[in-house]
Amino acid sequence: MTTLRVVIGCAAMLFASVGVVQTQDRVEAARKAFEGDVHMAAGLQCAACHSGGGDAAASSYAVERTRIAPMCARCHSDPAYMRQFDPQVRTDQYSQYLTSAHGRDMARGELRVATCSDCHGVHGVVRASDPRAPVAPLHVAKTCATCHADRVRMAAFGREATPFADWSTSVHATALLKRGDTSAPACSTCHGSHGATPPGVTEVANVCAQCHVREADLFRASPKKAIFDGMGQAECLVCHENHAIHQPADAWVGLEQGAVCATCHDASTKGAQTINGVRLGLDALTRGLASAESVVERARRAGMLVDDARVMLQEAREHQIQARVLVHTFADKPFADVAAKGLEAVQRAERAGEVALEELQYRRRGLAVATLVIIGFLITLGWKIRRLAAPGS
Repeated sequence: MTTLRVVIGCAAMLFASVGVVQTQDRVEAARKAFEGDVHMAAGLQCAACHSGGGDAAASSYAVERTRIAPMCARCHSDPAYMRQFDPQVRTDQYSQYLTSAHGRDMARGELRVATCSDCHGVHGVVRASDPRAPVAPLHVAKTCATCHADRVRMAAFGREATPFADWSTSVHATALLKRGDTSAPACSTCHGSHGATPPGVTEVANVCAQCHVREADLFRASPKKAIFDGMGQAECLVCHENHAIHQPADAWVGLEQGAVCATCHDASTKGAQTINGVRLGLDALTRGLASAESVVERARRAGMLVDDARVMLQEAREHQIQARVLVHTFADKPFADVAAKGLEAVQRAERAGEVALEELQYRRRGLAVATLVIIGFLITLGWKIRRLAAPGS
């Protein structure tokens, strides 16, 4: 019995020493991370967030998850205090958080939802505007995916874990991650950051309209607006989806299998004629532009001056873009008028290219004739010289 007590005592001491070492390691890691922290730069120390005695004790005193947001708010909701560091800084983050899906669940004691430190970090916090920040445009989607791509965590809330994977295939992700366009939308652009809440059916179009102003105005004036509202549809999402938003294509317009219009329409439905007309107009513009660009490019490579033709091509491209935007009117006009102007510009550009090529052929023929004349002159001159040089001439 005594031996058993000794063994248990030794084991307890061993585990205690391991725990002390692990605690010391965590404290040291926290100290190192805190050296580059925005809070340390502001003059704050461990005890500002961790209750307890001295610095070391404070650093090892964990903050309960439900207390993290209120603790951050002690400073970040105080305009007088925050103004010392940035006169333009917002101080409503905590009040927004309380209205968010995360904040409401946290208030009910749900610990699996996000709080400040999950998104901004713990001891190595940098400004949100810093490119290294987890909430910087290039990183925010992956930060959200830490939870929202976790199937087990999302299943507990009855949500899918696919938004990040879907968004990663989208035109928005391509613009942001591959082209480095930080104005392209990520999660917080559409859902909000501190007040993050999924937009409802009636809010989606307003969210999309923050960037896609022309398309939204045209749709709101179209007959589809009342139809979609009556069906309780989320407008933009019917054709474009929500996270897996792909680059629109002319092939979406049509009644053939795979076209977006064919999801609701066929040849017997109202609007079939308009759909076919719009598709024909889009295809005519695409074919015309390809043909005109080929002719103008041939002339350019041959060394001809084609500046006017290129201006006409640019005009045609702009009309093509306008025509594609006008698809959102779901009507023959003004689409048909803009498409006609685009085709007219295409024809003028192609004709200008053909004229340049005709001029090239004319110059070549003239050069050939001139070359033959010069050769004939040289032959004649040579013959004359030989006659004059011949004996007895």
